[in-house]
Amino acid sequence: MTGSRRWARCAASVAALVVVGSGCDQASVDRADDLCVQYDELSSKVDTLAEADPETATLDELRTQVDDVQEQLDAFQATAEGRLDTAVSTLRAAVDDLAQTLIAAGEDAAAAAQPLVEDALDTIGEAWGSLEKVADVRCGEA
Repeated sequence: MTGSRRWARCAASVAALVVVGSGCDQASVDRADDLCVQYDELSSKVDTLAEADPETATLDELRTQVDDVQEQLDAFQATAEGRLDTAVSTLRAAVDDLAQTLIAAGEDAAAAAQPLVEDALDTIGEAWGSLEKVADVRCGEA
């Protein structure tokens, strides 16, 4: 093999490694971006739920908002790849508690369930605050 052919093969191999390596770097950036996109979406859903007024919102409206948060929480956790499991689990438990409260409260018992709903919303706010602190470090404050 001549020197120029060897040089060409070596250059092609290096170029291939650079392309593969840059692809890995891009994949890392994409995952981080995905995490932050999902975080922004989750933040929006949690904010909507937090703004709900248990005195005026119907149980069905609250259930829909809880379902939206749970769905977005699933998407966020999938992109977090285990990095935020403790904070996500705490928020998930608080949202699940509210979901159970809403399921147990029929429309006839909505007024009686209001204090429980308010407590659950407070707990969600606290859990969200913890997750928000950690996610803001990774994604920057929204």
